[in-house]
Amino acid sequence: MKYSIVVVLCFLFSGIFAQEYPFPQNVTYPYGYMPATFSTENYENWYNGFMSGNFLQECNGGVAPRTDNGTKVEAMGWAMILTAYMGDKENFDGLYAFYKSKIQGHGMMAWLTSCNGVSDGGSASDGDLDVAFSLCVAAWQWGESYREEAIKVINTVEKLITKCGGDVSVLYPGFGGGSPYGGCNETDISYYTPAFFRVFAEFTDNDAWEKLADDTYIILNNGANDQTGLVPDWQTWEGGRCSRNYTYAYDACRVPWRITLDYLWNGNEEAKKWCTTIAGWANEQGPANIGSTYNLDGSGGHGGAGMAFLGSHAVATMAHSQGAADSFGKRVAEMNYDNYWYNAYLGNMYMLTLSGNMWRPGLSNAKRDANENNARKNAITLQNHGNGKLVLSGVEKGYNVRLVTLDGKQVRHFISGGQKRTSIDVTSLEKGCYVLSVRDREGIARKGHIVSIF
Repeated sequence: MKYSIVVVLCFLFSGIFAQEYPFPQNVTYPYGYMPATFSTENYENWYNGFMSGNFLQECNGGVAPRTDNGTKVEAMGWAMILTAYMGDKENFDGLYAFYKSKIQGHGMMAWLTSCNGVSDGGSASDGDLDVAFSLCVAAWQWGESYREEAIKVINTVEKLITKCGGDVSVLYPGFGGGSPYGGCNETDISYYTPAFFRVFAEFTDNDAWEKLADDTYIILNNGANDQTGLVPDWQTWEGGRCSRNYTYAYDACRVPWRITLDYLWNGNEEAKKWCTTIAGWANEQGPANIGSTYNLDGSGGHGGAGMAFLGSHAVATMAHSQGAADSFGKRVAEMNYDNYWYNAYLGNMYMLTLSGNMWRPGLSNAKRDANENNARKNAITLQNHGNGKLVLSGVEKGYNVRLVTLDGKQVRHFISGGQKRTSIDVTSLEKGCYVLSVRDREGIARKGHIVSIF
C-alpha cells in the first residue's frame, strides 16, 4: 500500500488529545516529598510489563482483569483506576462493561467471576469503592457522561456505610445474599481511602462521604500499634480482634498507600501523623529488609517483601522525609517487574503515586506552569520522508513520544534515545487521523501534531 502522510502542526496541546489529562502529568503534590530516585520511566517499565502480561482480556463483549483465579473485584477497581489515569479509554470502557454485567442483587459486582459466570455472588467493598473513584477520574478525563455514571455508583455504594459507637461512620466489608456482613464487629481498614471519599463528597454534594473520610482516622488509630503504626488486616471498629486475621498481612499492606494520598492531595494532618509513624518504622528496617507479614509490634516479619508491601511503604515515606522517600524510591525503581497478579496490579497503583501521576484536578504544579510557555518554543519537527515513514527531529533523550488514535488508543510509543533524527514506521497502520505527542522528562508537553495517514 502506498501512503501519503500529511502533517499539521498544532499548538493547542490539551485540545488535540483524546483525554483532558494525558499521561504523564508528573504532578508535584502540594504536600509531602517526591522521591528524586524514582522516575516516570521506572513506572513505565512496570506498566509495559503489566500490559504485555495480558492481565486485561476480552470477555463477553467487555474486558476482564485477570488474577490467579478468575476475575476478582479488587482487580477490577485497580484496573479501572489504571486505565483512567493512563487515558486508555478503550480498555476502561470494556472493563466497566464487564463490571456492569456482573452486578448482583445487592447492586455491586460479584466478588469472584469469570467469563463463564459468577463464582461468588457476594461483594467486597474495596473493589466497588475503587470502581466508583475510577469513574470520577474518567469524568475528569472524558466528560459528563462518566460523571453521571460515577454518581450512580457512588450513590449505590453509600449503602456500605453504617454507624458504630453512636456516630462513627464505618464500612461494611461487603454484602452476601443481599445483606451486609460485618461492620462494627468486623471491618477492613485497607478498604478505606479518605482521599477518594472526599472526591465522592464533591461529586454528590453528600457530606456522609466527608464524615467517612474523617472517621477513617478513628478506626485507623484504634487498630494501629503506637510504636510501629502497623495495623491488622481485620479488626473491630474499636481496634480489637475479630474472627479474621489480626496481623499486618496481605490486606493491611495496602493501607499506607490509601492513607498517604489524603496527605499528598489534601495535607490532612491525621494522615501525616500515622504515615510518619509507620514510615519511620519501615525506614528503621531499611527498604531491603522489609518483610511480607508482621505482628503489629513489628515482630515476625516473613521473607523479602514483594511490591504489594514494599511499594506501599515507599508511598508512606512521601509523608515522612526526603531521605526516606529517596531511599525507598530507589529500592522500588530497582525492583524487577513481578508477574504475580497482586504485585502486578498494586505496583501500578503505587508507582503512579510515586511518579506524580495519581492526581486530581487542581493540584498545584508550579514548575510545570512556569515552563508552559517554553514548551511551545522547542524546535521539534515532524516530516514525511515517504514510504510510510515519519521522521522526528529535535527530540531530546528521555522524551516520551506517543502516536495515538483520536479515541485514545496508543499505536506507537517509545522513549527517545536522543538521536538527531528518529524514524517512525507507520506502514502497518490503518488510514485515518492520529495524534503524535512529545513530552519531556518532566511530563511537559513539547509538541503536539495531528497526523493524517491516507
